[in-house]
Amino acid sequence: MRTRSIPFDQFTAEILRLYDPPHRATATRRQMRYVFEQVAALEVKTTADLTPVLVARFIESRPPGQSPRTLQSYLRVLRGLCNNAVINGYLRISPFALRRVSQWLGRIGPPAEKKHYSRDEIRRVLSLMAAHIEITAGWSQWRARRLYALTATVAYCGLRASEALYLHAADIRLEARYVNLTDRGRDGGRALKTDASARPVPIPDALVPILQDWLSHRLDHPADFEIPPCEWLFPTLNRKGPWTGGPPGTKPVQRLQAVAARAGVEGMTLQSLRRSLATHLEHHGTGQAMITRILRHTDSKTTLTWYQQADIPNMVQAMASFDF
Repeated sequence: MRTRSIPFDQFTAEILRLYDPPHRATATRRQMRYVFEQVAALEVKTTADLTPVLVARFIESRPPGQSPRTLQSYLRVLRGLCNNAVINGYLRISPFALRRVSQWLGRIGPPAEKKHYSRDEIRRVLSLMAAHIEITAGWSQWRARRLYALTATVAYCGLRASEALYLHAADIRLEARYVNLTDRGRDGGRALKTDASARPVPIPDALVPILQDWLSHRLDHPADFEIPPCEWLFPTLNRKGPWTGGPPGTKPVQRLQAVAARAGVEGMTLQSLRRSLATHLEHHGTGQAMITRILRHTDSKTTLTWYQQADIPNMVQAMASFDF
């Protein structure tokens, strides 16, 4: 079959059009675009440059410490690009037809156990955050309330970090006891990870007073300090956007880790709180199908493999009364 190479930027635009919503999930398109950008950075000019040498250079260009499983997923995306180029007649033969992804990487060991925290550890962190509110005042108290409400929302609802940080106050339906997650990606807002993400998430009763307190203080400000209309549930101090960054030491995860460390809990992140909820819901008696629905995974295998962990305190408590 005759082939004709085309400019790589033209090929990029052609393929990415196939991944525009609603054809594929937002996260899938984001990963595809990332791989295209990384390949283009290696000075690939046309589709004819998609060779085994290019694959080797792509692997060598990965940052130190990157997980081999992450690299494996990127190579699979690159394999799909090369196969598409072959099918369309832009490339004579895919480099992955000569050498499989597994042959490029070698044997990959089992995934490292993901970090999760016991109920006692999470309780200690939340209690310390609540205590900070009582001993602070002014802007410091407002920040303490924000961190407490954000951490509790993720811990009790299992939201992804980006989902929680980009919530609108109107998304909280306290009377009905759920968070209304909405994909605002097509309206210029933050896109959710997958189509399955845009589903209601239940709010436990224990979270209700925390959110009620935060909602009553969310727009607190001095009388001489004007603030603009604000839709964000967890806004910046000037209320002009969501609290997603800030100077060193003031970002959400940094504030969380600083308080957690004072509670004797190292390395806590919002993602680890989501994973911890998946583990503790099972001990609470929640069925597997419901846990998957609450986390909004498209496949229960994802919940079992990557989120639910063997929690020793839970297992000890479950077996405490066992006898023959």
